[in-house]
Amino acid sequence: MRFLLSVLVAAFLNAALFAAETKIAVLSDIHVSPGDENGPKLRETIAEINSSDAELVIITGDLTNRGSNAELDNVKQILDTLEKPYYAIPGNHETNWSESAARRFPQLFGAERFAFRWKNLVLIGLSSGPYLKMGDGIVRSEDLAYLREKLAELAGNGEPVLLFIHYPLAPELSNGETVAKILKRAPYRILAVVSGHTHRLFRREIYGLDSIVARQMTPPENGGNPVYNILITDGERIDAFEKLTGKPGLTSYPGEAPMEIPTDPPSTELPEGTFVDEVFDAKASVFTGVAISPGGIAVLGTSTGELLAFNAHGELLWQTLAGPALYSTPVFVEPDLFAVGTVNNRIMFFRDRDGSRIDSIKTASPVICTGVAAGNNLFIGGGSGKFFRFEAKAGQIFQLWENDGGFGTMQGIPALSDKLVIFGAWDTRLYALERATGAKVWEWSNGNAQVLFSPGNVNPAVAKRQVIIVAPDRFMTAIRLSDGMQLWRDNSVKFRESLGVSADGSAVYAKTMDGELVAVATGKDHYEQLWKCDLGFGYDHAPCPVLEHDGIVYAGSRRGIVAAVDAKSGTLLWRRQFGTTAVNAFTADADGGVWFTLIEGTVFRIMRNQ
Repeated sequence: MRFLLSVLVAAFLNAALFAAETKIAVLSDIHVSPGDENGPKLRETIAEINSSDAELVIITGDLTNRGSNAELDNVKQILDTLEKPYYAIPGNHETNWSESAARRFPQLFGAERFAFRWKNLVLIGLSSGPYLKMGDGIVRSEDLAYLREKLAELAGNGEPVLLFIHYPLAPELSNGETVAKILKRAPYRILAVVSGHTHRLFRREIYGLDSIVARQMTPPENGGNPVYNILITDGERIDAFEKLTGKPGLTSYPGEAPMEIPTDPPSTELPEGTFVDEVFDAKASVFTGVAISPGGIAVLGTSTGELLAFNAHGELLWQTLAGPALYSTPVFVEPDLFAVGTVNNRIMFFRDRDGSRIDSIKTASPVICTGVAAGNNLFIGGGSGKFFRFEAKAGQIFQLWENDGGFGTMQGIPALSDKLVIFGAWDTRLYALERATGAKVWEWSNGNAQVLFSPGNVNPAVAKRQVIIVAPDRFMTAIRLSDGMQLWRDNSVKFRESLGVSADGSAVYAKTMDGELVAVATGKDHYEQLWKCDLGFGYDHAPCPVLEHDGIVYAGSRRGIVAAVDAKSGTLLWRRQFGTTAVNAFTADADGGVWFTLIEGTVFRIMRNQ
């Protein structure tokens, strides 16, 4: 009888626990910078949450405007005044422009993700990028693995789950469908996916999952008065409300019809004699291009910090850990020696035959840019602050010079003329240094103080005594090579950061944000468009550089689509989708092939029969 009574009491307590309501306060897109008006508004909101009956707080990304260390330190100090347990995940403003290569956030908040039980609930939070370059959000391979692991560990008996992520699952999360498929597997029971990013308040079904999307803390519709969100759930149903700080009452989320997921443009047939093969799968996310040695060894870096070497047959030759995530594409300085920048403040040199490290140069900050080699010389930014020139001789590395110019974070690939090296930085400036000495020759600015309009991730094109760039200010700009004088600027189409130069230097090719490719004449004192081709990409902001090889121009999209265009006429030759994530870069090899990588970790090679 006593045993039966104990069982009944336990069952009653479990049922009561399961039925008990949980209240969660959610903050999203708070966008706080030191000294701005959002700081006091966040403090005001926190004071109200502290006095409320909310049990815990979740912040779903975009805590800052630029993800700088000062901004993150500042917002962490404010959030620490919360008297409730709180958990935060980064948004694109923490992962895209971060001066710490997205490392400061986990250092301050403990991690970029979380998973735990709260009463009868399972709460999971994921980072969703994009990482260190403009593009769609993406849940990295290692975070997908974490999601699978934590669902199995915490929700394998059908416990109710709430997933928190900065991006809604569609349309700007490139692998949102993959995330949805993981969530919808039996026996998992997903109450809702909670996100922000859109700066719009709504609730709708996306990929068959209830999606609750919060708007920013200070929506203009409220005159800038701060808002936060309240989720109330008993484990069976969930209600979502927006709360205007300092005012009574709650506003229910407006419901919308299930989202119709946009479809990608159809692929076309490859021309006769053109073949595209998947060469390799890194089994991890990849944010770099691939470097090809004269001996045919391919090398790339992964989001987990590994360098992988393989051949054209897809055989893995070796792998070695180079630190945390790699964003710098390896570059060969000697036929069998390559360099790569790392986010643990290093420029490292390796042998291609076995991955052995031969040198490591300490830098003051994370190196996310890619260097450029000429002969056996390497020109590369040291993350921020300094720019370097190294020389490789018989497997030894010598530093020829460094310019300690206090440059902002350098992200793109420098360009070389016979006398200058040209590069941009996230400090609103484009710079030209003497190749021989490293002395600064000139600097250029578009005149806008907005740092996010900087030529930070540009790949300058040098042709016919000009430097041409496209940047986030949506202009193409031509600058005189000798002295940095601005020659012309044009925004007749929506330029961004995707550029390449023709083999003969007579034109540059730029992909627009409307999914077009334009050819523009070089050496002119005005903008002269040679042709425009609609690639069929639609809206596109992936910064993948454009490559001309053997008379064909290759451009890559944010959705894994590659298009090939005739360099002379601008005629679209073919278009094909190879995945769902952005194309990182194209690389030509000595055998006439063109390689490209996707963020999802796959590597392809285009070959043409001549």
